[in-house]
Amino acid sequence: MAKRFTDLEKALRLRGLATRLETACDDAPDPAAAAAHAPDILRPAAGRSLGRVWKRSPEVLCRIAALLGGGAPFFASIFANHPDWLIRLAEDDLESERQPEEFLARLTEALGDTADRADTARVLREFKYYELARITVRDLGLDLVPLERTAEILAELSHLADALLDRALDRCREWVDAKLDGDPPEVRFAVIGMGKLGSEELNYSSDVDLIYVCEDRESGGALDGTQYTTRIAEEFGKLVRGKTGDGFLYRVDLDLRPEGASGPLVVSAASFAEYYECWAETWEKAAVMKARPVAGDAAFGWRVIRSLDPMVFRSSMDLGAIEAIRAMKDKIEQAKGRDASAFNVKLGKGGIRDIEFVAQALQLMHGGRRPQVRQRSTQASLEALSAAGVLDTDARDDLLAAYRFLRRIENRIQMEDERQLYKLPTDADGLTRIARSLGYLETDGAEHFSAALQHHRERVQAIFGQLFDRAGGGEVLDLFQRNAPALVANPTARSLIESLARQFSERVDHSANPERAMNNLAEFIRGVGQRRFFYELLLDRPELVPRLIGLFAASEYLSTYVATHPRLIEPLFDDPNVLLHSRAELDRIYEKIRKTLDAEGLRVEPELSLDALRLFHNRELVNVGLLDMDDRIERVEAERSLTEIGEVCIERGLDLAEQEVRRRGKKRPPWLRNGEFLVVAMGKLASREITYGSDLDVIFLYDLPGGDEEAQLSAQSGFVGLAQKLIWTLQTRTNEGVCYEIDARLRPSGNQGLLVSHIETFADYHSTSAAPWERQALLRSRPVAGSKRLAATFEELRREILLRDNPSDLRQEVHRIRIRMETELARESTARRDFKTGRGGLLDIETAVQYLQLAHARAHPALIDVSTVAEKIVQLAELQILDPHQARTFADGWEFLQRLSSRLRILENRSISDLDAERGDLDDVARRLGYESPGRSCGGRRSLLDEYQRRTAEIRAVYEQVLGITGAETPAAKDEEPAVKTTGRSRRKIRTRTAAGHRKRR
Repeated sequence: MAKRFTDLEKALRLRGLATRLETACDDAPDPAAAAAHAPDILRPAAGRSLGRVWKRSPEVLCRIAALLGGGAPFFASIFANHPDWLIRLAEDDLESERQPEEFLARLTEALGDTADRADTARVLREFKYYELARITVRDLGLDLVPLERTAEILAELSHLADALLDRALDRCREWVDAKLDGDPPEVRFAVIGMGKLGSEELNYSSDVDLIYVCEDRESGGALDGTQYTTRIAEEFGKLVRGKTGDGFLYRVDLDLRPEGASGPLVVSAASFAEYYECWAETWEKAAVMKARPVAGDAAFGWRVIRSLDPMVFRSSMDLGAIEAIRAMKDKIEQAKGRDASAFNVKLGKGGIRDIEFVAQALQLMHGGRRPQVRQRSTQASLEALSAAGVLDTDARDDLLAAYRFLRRIENRIQMEDERQLYKLPTDADGLTRIARSLGYLETDGAEHFSAALQHHRERVQAIFGQLFDRAGGGEVLDLFQRNAPALVANPTARSLIESLARQFSERVDHSANPERAMNNLAEFIRGVGQRRFFYELLLDRPELVPRLIGLFAASEYLSTYVATHPRLIEPLFDDPNVLLHSRAELDRIYEKIRKTLDAEGLRVEPELSLDALRLFHNRELVNVGLLDMDDRIERVEAERSLTEIGEVCIERGLDLAEQEVRRRGKKRPPWLRNGEFLVVAMGKLASREITYGSDLDVIFLYDLPGGDEEAQLSAQSGFVGLAQKLIWTLQTRTNEGVCYEIDARLRPSGNQGLLVSHIETFADYHSTSAAPWERQALLRSRPVAGSKRLAATFEELRREILLRDNPSDLRQEVHRIRIRMETELARESTARRDFKTGRGGLLDIETAVQYLQLAHARAHPALIDVSTVAEKIVQLAELQILDPHQARTFADGWEFLQRLSSRLRILENRSISDLDAERGDLDDVARRLGYESPGRSCGGRRSLLDEYQRRTAEIRAVYEQVLGITGAETPAAKDEEPAVKTTGRSRRKIRTRTAAGHRKRR
């Protein structure tokens, strides 16, 4: 080798050539082949130009010769006939991808005015092989085009073919036209590239799959459009296929045209569309997804291709695609490509075709509803499928890496002798050549290459198996068998169910809480039953599956909603980037839901509005819960949004209640026409602190200006009916569930009082009979629906009541009621704590804050403005009514207890005040709240309980400071107490009122 290189150095008069060429050959894919053929590539270039380039770029010349000689040695004989090519390559831009328009411009210039058939054929072939040599150098030079940029190589091979085919078609049309007696028919004609040419992923020595399509047009001449374009196609085939001394252009495969080899050579656009509408099989639809005009009238070609979209991409999910692709795969395995002795990179298990099948099957399934996944190239398809949520990112990355690796191997196999081969060499030298060409230059590089190849194949097979193989998901499949037996028994639907079962099973196994996820999944499948639509939706929107299983693993509360109302699935995830809706958006969403239900035509009033309310409530509640659970919103934001959802339901419910009153009476009664009705929010609804599972505390007021006693009594009765109808609209159970439980027990005289109070009766009651705790409750009250004038009257009355002098025993009464609630409702033990009514719980803070509001309201009227407890704590601190330590203790304690309450409800669907130290599910709550102690059993739960003890002790201490309570101060209960907000309310003396406001006992 050394002598040969030395002799070549002397012959070419290139100082240092021998050393540099030997180094370049040592790094070539096949050093021996490079040493043998590199001199044959260099020698023809001898002359002044070679010396000039040598002085500027000696390493470039040696590297080009070594790469071609050691990777594609067939170029040695070609370069012998083209002594200028080596110089051109050395001066060419080898680092940049050649663009389609550049190929076309260069070829057009090379052809010039050439018209002779032989000269045209020669120029076309010379152009091909020079550009192919350039691409080969780029392909073999991994520093020029690394693996992750493999698409560049495949695109250049495709765009080179485009230019050659387009210019060849132009020449053939000119030759056909020259033979005609008259003018040629005016007919549009396009050559459609299929397969890898269409997808711009042509391999090194590939056939070009073509379909010839012409316009549907009658001709008045001797030839009609089809006959004319057929002549062009025949000439075109001869020019492209023919082998001359300069080589050949491409092997042409026309079998993908309608009806294959038995079909016409040129097909009309109408016949093309008709075939795909009526006769095309799944594999043909998969093939046409890659179609692209490569020569002729591109605009016409694209129009023809786009016309096939409705036939290829079904508006509903093409579930048969999975089965058809799987059957096609089985046939290939049985026919060829599965020789265990040699891996076929195209057809072998874990090979290129398996990756293409994954992309094509998913496109066929989802392309109808998601146009963005309709990509021609395999790589672009995988990217689009992932962006659409159809394919997870890990699978996408693994498939892309494998595809790029395998395509470069395919090129390496074919460039050795420009043969259409796909099998990996089995001999050691051949395997080493492939390994070295991919950068595995070390002594054991072939072993490392084989290991990398095996890894890629295994990942492809695993991903392919998840989509196509029948095994897996057995436990979930059993759930389907028990709850949807008819679907499992149906052959087409079974494929859907099997695929979904595998996806569910995999996600459950990798979820945060597999047991809970499986239990909630079982409830979901039981709830959906035989309704195939929902299962199709999940396959069509696979990004919903991990979110759904994540929900099932995390939240009992939200899972219950989704399991019982499966139609929540789709709208929940319309746009995962949308956070909380504004009040105006909530109103629009309700209207949209109602219109959708109305359009279905399955419901009439009042069922239509009742179901619309429930669907709206359920959808928005789950949306807030998901955002909250994912920590994408703050707790306060969640509570405010839940409150606004409640307000919309009240307003819409009141509209429906009034409609029902009018519908039953056929006209508006006088009391409704002349009277005014008001819904007043109380408690958390008033302060905008609604939480998950909260009922709605309200009171109902009315006024009938100028009405006599009979009219007042009639109005009283009528508005009671309206209030009852409103309660009915919100808490009656339909197929879509319920909205809210309504609690009106904070009205005057509680359960024993009239459901609706006249505004003057309400004023009289608070002047003469209301207990201190009822004034305390009035601090959190505000109008939410009904008459605006009555709302203003109520607001004025509320402020007047709250700014009156307080009773002398206010402090003692407030504390007495608080302790009674703790004693009778909390019933705490060493193991069980009630963080709402228990010692140091939420009511300690609420009570202390409300006491300070009442005690200082006259000096600071802004204290009676309705706002959250947290905001009131800040306000009291700013007014220096609470000192900094007290304010901080209350603020931090309130946030801690509220977060705990929220998480217990949303994760475990537990009572909002039940904190049982012995319950194991508290561990999950503790983890979600950030309490972890890896070194201890149940350490997170223990840390949570320790903080609970500390916080509640601090809260109670500050509560006692604020109320001025000593340890011995434990007041006894009195006869008349507040209606404690629980199912076991305290009894109280019964008081009722007349409509005119006169109180009487009975």
